[in-house]
Amino acid sequence: MRRETGAPAAGREVAAQRKQLEPEPSPAMAAAGPAQQLQVAFEDVALYFSQEEWELLTRPEKQLYQDQMLRNYQALVSLGCSGSTPDLIHRIELGEAELWIWDAENSRESSGSESLSSGFTALTEKFSTDTSLDCGAEQLTQTLNHYVGDIVEKVLIYGGDILKFAGDALLALWRVQQSQMSDIITLALKCSLRIQKEYGVRETEVGLKLQVKIGLSAGHISKVVVGDNKHQYFLVLGRAVDEVRLAQNLAKASEVILSPNCWELCNRNMIEIETIKDQRSVKARYIKNISEIEFDEFFWKCTKYLQHYPTGENNSILRATSTLSPNDELEKSLRKYVMRNILKKIDDNQPLEYLSELRPVTIVFVNLQFDKSVSTLDLCKVIHDVSVKISNLIHVFSGKINKVFMFDKGCTFLCVFGLPGDKQADESAHALDSALKIFNFCSKTSMEIKIVSIGVTGGSVFCGIVGHHARHEYTVIGQKVNLAARMMMYYPGLVSCDAVTYANSRLPHCFFEELPQAEMKGVVNPGVVYQYLGISEKPMIGQAYLTKERSEYYHLLGREKELEIYNTSLKGFVGSTVGHVIIYEGLMGYGKSKLLAEIAYLGQEAGHKVIAMELTKINVQQNFFVIQTLMAMFLGIEACKSDAERQKILQDKLRDVVEESYYCLLNNIFLVKFPISAEVSEMDHETRTQEMELFLVKILQKVVENILIFVIDEAHFIDPASWEFLDNLLSSIPVFMVMSLSPPGRQAWPTCVSAAKIINSTKTTYVQLRELKPSVILQKACEDLRVVSVSRELEMFLIQRSHGIPFYCEELLQNLHLKNMLVFQLWEEEEEVDDEWEGLFTNAIPSKAESPSSSDNELYICTIRQNVNLQNIMLPPTLKGIALAELDNMNSSEQMVVKCAAIIGLTFTTELLLHILPEWTKRKMNQTLAALVDSHIFKCFHKRKDSQKAQSQEMHSTELLVCPGTVRPIGQVSDIRSSVYNLIKQEQLVIQCSVMAFCMPMLQEAAYECWLKRQKKALHLKCARYLEGQAHKCRRCGEGDFISFHRHAVEMMLESIESQENISEQHQEYPFSEAASLIICTTLKRLEGPSFEGMERKAVTAEASLSSTCSPESVQMTSEDITTSTFSKKLELLLPQDIEKETEKALKKHKMLPEALKKHKILPEENLKAEEIEKAFLERLDEIIHQSDRDWEKIKRLGSCECEDIVESVFVPLARHCMAMGEYTRGLYYLLECAAAYLHLSNNYMAFCNLNTAENLIKSVDFRATVINQFEEATFYSLKSEVCYNMGQMNLAKTFIRKALILLNRKFPFTLIGVFFKTLMEESKHTSHQKKQQFLYSRSKGEKKLAFLYQQGHCLSLLWQLFSLDTATNSKKFCHLAALMKVNSAEESEDESQIISSYSEFSLCCQMMGNQDKWMKYELMAIQRSSHLRVIGGGLLTTVKLAQSLAYMKLCLGNLPLSIQLGYRAHEMCVRLKKPKLDYLVLCMLFKALFLSTRYQDCVQVLSWLEQLAVVEETIIAMACFFSYCLELLLYAGFSFKSFKECLEFIQRNEKNCILISQNSIMLGLYSSVAIWFARLQQWGNFKEPFEKARRLLRRTSASFFATSGFCRFLECEILMLRKHFEERPELVRETRTKTLKDLDQVLSRCSTSPICYPRVYHLKAYILLVLGNEEQSQIYLSQAFQLCDVYGNLLEKSWLEISNEWWFTAKGPMEDLWLKAAPDFRKWKIGMTEKDFPEIHKTKYLLRVPALDINNPFPEPEIPDV
Repeated sequence: MRRETGAPAAGREVAAQRKQLEPEPSPAMAAAGPAQQLQVAFEDVALYFSQEEWELLTRPEKQLYQDQMLRNYQALVSLGCSGSTPDLIHRIELGEAELWIWDAENSRESSGSESLSSGFTALTEKFSTDTSLDCGAEQLTQTLNHYVGDIVEKVLIYGGDILKFAGDALLALWRVQQSQMSDIITLALKCSLRIQKEYGVRETEVGLKLQVKIGLSAGHISKVVVGDNKHQYFLVLGRAVDEVRLAQNLAKASEVILSPNCWELCNRNMIEIETIKDQRSVKARYIKNISEIEFDEFFWKCTKYLQHYPTGENNSILRATSTLSPNDELEKSLRKYVMRNILKKIDDNQPLEYLSELRPVTIVFVNLQFDKSVSTLDLCKVIHDVSVKISNLIHVFSGKINKVFMFDKGCTFLCVFGLPGDKQADESAHALDSALKIFNFCSKTSMEIKIVSIGVTGGSVFCGIVGHHARHEYTVIGQKVNLAARMMMYYPGLVSCDAVTYANSRLPHCFFEELPQAEMKGVVNPGVVYQYLGISEKPMIGQAYLTKERSEYYHLLGREKELEIYNTSLKGFVGSTVGHVIIYEGLMGYGKSKLLAEIAYLGQEAGHKVIAMELTKINVQQNFFVIQTLMAMFLGIEACKSDAERQKILQDKLRDVVEESYYCLLNNIFLVKFPISAEVSEMDHETRTQEMELFLVKILQKVVENILIFVIDEAHFIDPASWEFLDNLLSSIPVFMVMSLSPPGRQAWPTCVSAAKIINSTKTTYVQLRELKPSVILQKACEDLRVVSVSRELEMFLIQRSHGIPFYCEELLQNLHLKNMLVFQLWEEEEEVDDEWEGLFTNAIPSKAESPSSSDNELYICTIRQNVNLQNIMLPPTLKGIALAELDNMNSSEQMVVKCAAIIGLTFTTELLLHILPEWTKRKMNQTLAALVDSHIFKCFHKRKDSQKAQSQEMHSTELLVCPGTVRPIGQVSDIRSSVYNLIKQEQLVIQCSVMAFCMPMLQEAAYECWLKRQKKALHLKCARYLEGQAHKCRRCGEGDFISFHRHAVEMMLESIESQENISEQHQEYPFSEAASLIICTTLKRLEGPSFEGMERKAVTAEASLSSTCSPESVQMTSEDITTSTFSKKLELLLPQDIEKETEKALKKHKMLPEALKKHKILPEENLKAEEIEKAFLERLDEIIHQSDRDWEKIKRLGSCECEDIVESVFVPLARHCMAMGEYTRGLYYLLECAAAYLHLSNNYMAFCNLNTAENLIKSVDFRATVINQFEEATFYSLKSEVCYNMGQMNLAKTFIRKALILLNRKFPFTLIGVFFKTLMEESKHTSHQKKQQFLYSRSKGEKKLAFLYQQGHCLSLLWQLFSLDTATNSKKFCHLAALMKVNSAEESEDESQIISSYSEFSLCCQMMGNQDKWMKYELMAIQRSSHLRVIGGGLLTTVKLAQSLAYMKLCLGNLPLSIQLGYRAHEMCVRLKKPKLDYLVLCMLFKALFLSTRYQDCVQVLSWLEQLAVVEETIIAMACFFSYCLELLLYAGFSFKSFKECLEFIQRNEKNCILISQNSIMLGLYSSVAIWFARLQQWGNFKEPFEKARRLLRRTSASFFATSGFCRFLECEILMLRKHFEERPELVRETRTKTLKDLDQVLSRCSTSPICYPRVYHLKAYILLVLGNEEQSQIYLSQAFQLCDVYGNLLEKSWLEISNEWWFTAKGPMEDLWLKAAPDFRKWKIGMTEKDFPEIHKTKYLLRVPALDINNPFPEPEIPDV
């Protein structure tokens, strides 16, 4: 047992505290005190006996004692003494037989006080509901105990002690002799007044007030110990106890009330009082007539009366707790007074504060009112018997008695179900069942009990330690505790429960009866109150209807396949002679009940006879209940109110079915009274049962005319007798049965033989339900909220927290709604303006199924209220209760592992788990994990990617059908050998896996909430220290920061990693892959820089030495390698001015123009060709590829980039751990790293989320005191601008970039004049760099300076691209300046990769502006500069990136042959370097170039590569691109690689994916392609949704080639819709034409960056003009389109143009549309096929028909309806 003593203090401190007790008026409290003259005089002549002494007296002696005490009392009254009747006389007059006192010490009088603090309940509710409070139970415990502890300490200082805690009340006691009573009352009153003065009102941190009221009384009390050998409880009895409670009830906040007895016994001359109307009690105001010195002397005099008050020698101002010598027997006795689950915590040496938490429980208050004549001994005996009975009843269901106390001749028991370690799934039902049994026991077995009242409530309460460190008790506090106590008092004589308990019990409605509302003190809105009736003596016939009703407005979502199984099975059942069963298995909340309700409805709609019922746990105990109910419903007697009515219906239904003499067999089952025939009377019970069952079968056989369907929900609650009957029934009658079951182990599964036979029968179809798809969950959320859309933030919250379980989704929404966190707004058509940052991912597209209550003009969307952080939302009580029930059923070791794993997250590594487990061995952890895996708490994965795949949103609902004959384990117990084998097998699995995850994510949240804040902080710190050393890119990417030199720009981060491995930031700048290292060994031996005419062969390296980028284990250089390396170092370096001079010589000597461009006069004739340089670059790539083939086997064994795993397993947890610890600066660092990493991984949404978290952190109160690092603030705006750019929000992106540049000391001008002067400065700086720049640099720049330069370059790169999209004339100058500044920043950084990248970008910028001289110059400079890079590490990767960039540029500019050549080589190098993220971009560009060149066979090959890459790397973006290109093949090539159905299913399954939703360009292409398909096939009903989704994405796309290509497809959609309006709705033509022409202008402006798209746009424009009747202009644009096809080599568009030209202008007769003829089932092109297999492939194009126009009114105005 835990023993504690008071805190020591000096004696002078005690005196100083008492001198502060000034005798001045003060607000009062309630008190119960001693009697006056009569009481004092009587005690002088009274005699008391202990129990042992009383038992020695004979009956005459006891009678003599009573008579003498009465005579003494009467004599005192006759002498004129006045006052209240002494307690002993009062007991004698009541006729009590036992007048002894419980122990010798109780022969003394006592003065007691009871203080009650108001505000505790409100405070508890505040902490349990406020989402801004992240510490919950811990802060609540501290707030309560600081307040209560101060009061307790004051009581102890003044000589009192704490007898009992009762929630927010405490009972204090001063034990003294009768003669000292008056003085001690004064002392207790002074203590009470002091408490009111200092603690009467206290403001808490959350804005709520705590107040106290006090009552005082005095007199005899008796201590009673009740209970059995396992559990014991003590309570105090007596008049003084009753009076102190009454006095406290009269008190208001900040008052002290003296009971009548106390007022009579006190020294009235010292107390100023105020009378209370109609009451004998008085309100104390202050103590008078005493000075400070006098009171100090008075106090020390009083301490002599107090036996246990500490003296000055022991240096303590607090009375010490009793110190006991070690004694096992005594400890066993004391342990009986403490609840078992609390003892376990104490035995484990857990600190007391760890016992406190906010958790959902069920409260049961039992109040016993006794007859006034009952004697004390009988009263004690009854209380003892009741306590033992209650303890035994609730112990079965892990319930505990928390308190037993007396009040107003009544005894109250506070019982709690669901305390830590005791949570069970059916807690509410268990509590009600126990309550009713207690009620029946107390009502029927004890004559002394007058009234039994029980109140049952459920909800979140505070469970924990309340009090002072020297005096405390485990208790429960909360609104639900108060409500249960009030219900107990206001609904006497019955078992009442609240609506929460009623709903959670899931018991039949007939077990309850709604009670009238009663105004209860202190309860504002109690809700509906029910009386619990339990199972009535007469069963309710047929009262088991389905509780889940089918919605007439909404269809069942996400269960189409399950319904398809039902329909298929039912069709196959027609004509069968035996029964068939479908069983749907699923966890609670999976929607089994709604599925069965839908099936019942479908059966009734089809005209079948459907009998549907739902069972509860109680039904399994009711013999033959299921058959009784089914037959009652079948015969139509379930609604009959009398047996006569039932009997009449049965006679009508059974006439001519069976002989009337057998009707009496139905008497017991249907509660009717047919006369018992002679045949039946001769039968025994068993024979009667058999005949009755045969009788029921005959009824079904003769009455059934149509298909009979039995629907049974919660079938695991079928009683054994009913299982047996159903088994016989299925073999003799064609009955179609549909059941639902919970999985084995989750509920009490049926164990009888008949149940096993049915479940495992060949005639049974077994279906396991799975989670719903994310898209279905969101659709359900919209239906539940009756809105058309929800915000993206709410979408992700529901997807992540509901885990695909519909019930969880409902509870989460209800919880948010009850806490007023949802905002409903009218949905309006979005205007074409830029979004705010917060609305980047808002999804407000109306769904197909609109709310039935909303009209066409009133559609609503739902968003989250401002300043609500969904990450802080605690689990709803219902879900937390489910999770805690699972947690509490584990042993202590399993609980510790689960709780520690919850700190790490949903997914965790076993290494980190072992690191934070307290002194665990790896073997112990593995054994515990194996047990948890076997219990389906955890699941194992070999890699984190496996866990992400399992939890990804791409997973959709599938069913597991248990084939006929499959045996499911029912009631079987495996032997010890198999159990041990399974355990060993699971342990081996755990040892092999490195990553684990929670099977039930809700359990992780509940387990995390069980920790206190200090515990969380310590564990988060251990996790952070462990992970910080891994916080960098993967080894293949250089192990640097995702934000270049980030840690060097934040000094704190450098200090934190001094002890870690030295991570060279040079790796960040020159990423080095292991695959590259294998290529080096052979490549360096032969590979030299390319030769150019007029140029000397020179080698250039960006690295200072080989050792700076190559690790010894990755590169083992031979002597030949060293020779080559030494030779390279001796080579002369080529300066930038040399490149420029040599380029000029080459341009003069050679012609660099491709023939197509030469004809088009794109460049001046004097510019020389670049073929040689480009050819040399291609040859260099070939040489690298060729040399790497020798080491291909080694390369294949190397893994891919692991950055994605590192982000998920290191950076994201680190940010969370740091913020949980309060390390906000470090948390901001990792949040920015996460955002940059996600952008690196093309996941804009997760980058957006991390930046939002960072912004909230910066704005938070805790962070405001911290000065944000200037570089990090600039990076924050830079990352936001990149997200905006990727999402197509250009103006917002510009704003953020300008802010970032200002913080980076690189301000960008706003005006044209500023641009002019800034350009002059930058050109001068660029010239200076060119003159002094060298290729070999010593790292003269500091890392912090480099961090700023890299970030400047990144911002300027985005900025020039943003200005390139602006159609304004002056924007070109802004664009040129930004690109030039980017070049200067790169050259200042002296990094080759940055310089080459900047040259490439500047070349593209110049091309867009028409400056062809600079375009060619800088492109050649980039190529030539790259040719001198050493082919290792960063140099090799830079070369690959340059090849990819050039391939993209050539694709945009129309040089398709060169783009294809570069693409193939870049792909080969990406494969060898293991760069899948770069490879899928290369393959996308390569496919487009091949497709436009109509090289279909090569297109199919590239598509197969792309599909394989997407599948192997599990890259959703690559897969989306793959299906987008499959759609393009269908639309424009006339053959299929994947069918349209497959493409559509992919889109529908993944359109809510958080990565894919941020890829606007890809999604624009997908939605537009789908819309084109439906429009061409005239499926306009399906056209609208994808078209609207595409339209919303238009302004959110960048100016990339892929976005422009998607825009072109959307324009085709608009044109097809325009044609439809011409033909069917002429009144809409004008509006549609305006929108189409506007979008046409926009796409034309975008083509400036992608000239290859001009032919398609001119083709569509020609068609628009033709539709509008302008044939001449149409021919002009068609001619221009033909010319541009020749210039850019766009053969795909040219073949379509030829068909359009023939169809529109030259055809002599109607042409056949080969595309429509082949659609929708296009022939599939398989690998190995050629164009010979598709002879008409170039003619399979969609014909753009020209509608006929009304010449007189081609564009009619829309008609305005009459008002």
